[in-house]
Amino acid sequence: MKKLLDCFDYLKRYHSDLLDVVSIMLELFIFKRENARMLEDMIAKSSKRTTIKEDFHAILHNLIGEELYVPISSNANIFKILKTLLQSSTELHNITQFLHIISQKRTTNKLYYYSTPREVNDLLALLLDLQDNDEVYNPCYGIGSIFLSLGNLNPNIHLYGEELDERLSNIARLIARFTQIKDYKLYVNDILKQPVFKAGSILRQFNKVICNPPLYAHMGVEQLKGDERFSKIGILAKNYPELVFLTHALAHLKQRGVFIVRNQTLQKSFLEEKLRDKLVKERMIEAVIELPKNIFPHQACDFSVLVISHNNKEILHINANNPHFYTKDGKYNRLRHIDEIAMLFKQKKESEFSKITNIKDVKTHDLRASYYLASKMIHTNELLLADMGTTIFRGQRVHGSSKDSEITYYDVGIADFSVCGFSTKFSHKKMSGDKQKIQKYRLKPYDILLSLRSIVPKVTILGECIKDHIAVANAGILILRLADKNKAIGLYCYFFSNEGFTHLKRIYEQSGEGMVYINELLASSIPPRYLLEGKERMQEIESLKHEFESLETKLQDLKQT
Repeated sequence: MKKLLDCFDYLKRYHSDLLDVVSIMLELFIFKRENARMLEDMIAKSSKRTTIKEDFHAILHNLIGEELYVPISSNANIFKILKTLLQSSTELHNITQFLHIISQKRTTNKLYYYSTPREVNDLLALLLDLQDNDEVYNPCYGIGSIFLSLGNLNPNIHLYGEELDERLSNIARLIARFTQIKDYKLYVNDILKQPVFKAGSILRQFNKVICNPPLYAHMGVEQLKGDERFSKIGILAKNYPELVFLTHALAHLKQRGVFIVRNQTLQKSFLEEKLRDKLVKERMIEAVIELPKNIFPHQACDFSVLVISHNNKEILHINANNPHFYTKDGKYNRLRHIDEIAMLFKQKKESEFSKITNIKDVKTHDLRASYYLASKMIHTNELLLADMGTTIFRGQRVHGSSKDSEITYYDVGIADFSVCGFSTKFSHKKMSGDKQKIQKYRLKPYDILLSLRSIVPKVTILGECIKDHIAVANAGILILRLADKNKAIGLYCYFFSNEGFTHLKRIYEQSGEGMVYINELLASSIPPRYLLEGKERMQEIESLKHEFESLETKLQDLKQT
């Protein structure tokens, strides 16, 4: 492997374009695989001081074809390159590892934009359950790294695909050839403008669909409103391209599809909800597999594999975001035990890491595996926040419009949160605003306030004194209002505890955007001891708060002396 990587680096010295170097390496691999004897003859000639450069270029050009051929720089030492090629193992698993290293581990090459980690590719291929003569479609194949896994598993397939970038497509075609996939038709095309695989008004359907959509570009979706593939779904967010590719691919799906999606598309409550509703109501979700964090270079989001098929009465959730399924590999994590994940999927088996949910019990506000595996662990004597008479709403901007009139009130923000216990002091007084809106969103005693966005959750509870003021939380605050003040105190005590704080922090982290979602909060299970012991806990918190404030005052006085 080291010799192949050294050869790659050597060629980079003579070619400024990295994609050219990748193409050349693949040309060499194909040359050895299809003409091993010729390779030996060329080296033998060169050893006898016979010039081989022109002959080699002609042979390689003829082998690869005019359309895909990228010539090696005339300044490079052909003999040195061919000797390295002969001495190196170039079996399929070697080349798969080679491409994984240059695209996923050597991130300075920036090839991770157009490829997928090796183990993720292997998992996707296993989930497809490839059969001989299956027609497999990929709407955005990039450099075609997934083709290595498909070809290794079953090369006796018919491969179809579309890719926007011609140079990436050329590399993908070389990979498909090297893997000896039976038949492949890979096109350069913009699927948003016009799908290739369409006869008249009929979209061609394929046995299997596989897709890891590009996330580095915003999609132009305005023109899709009248498109038959997208019109039934509703609004598609231009910054969630996986939903565009998923919707497009569904129109081509015959049996089973596997898709990589960001977790927030499985749980957000607005633009993506109509698509989630469609998938659940039409029983198209077969499984959701949550992947480990940090397995894709330079991606801060969390990801899942969505397995789509028809007529599913149940959904299998597998949470692979567990140390059992990943190992540390440099700066990133690497997926492992993929055969175990594939077996759980194949057997539709419940385990420590998997759960089967009847389609009637699926909550479309959150389709992530971790949500359903967490609910599996909830004790029956615990209460869901949604069952505690909780109203949740967001703070509002209530000033700066034509409806403003004279009124005195406090604009409450995170700066007003007490370090612990009841918040009783508010600093941001305003003298005008929308009176009707202010009264509608006026804060009340025992309201719990949460920061809407934060790396570290911030939480407080309002005391009785808020009755003496008119106050409204700003737009960066989420308000939880419970009908029972004792439950509100107990809930605050839970959030204040290490247990509750960790739970809150996880909600912020899993959003992928450092924010808290209402549906996620409502699904929180609250240990009953906090509700039962809330009053006593709060008294202790308040006592310690007063001690802390007293000590803080003394320290400030000391600084002044």
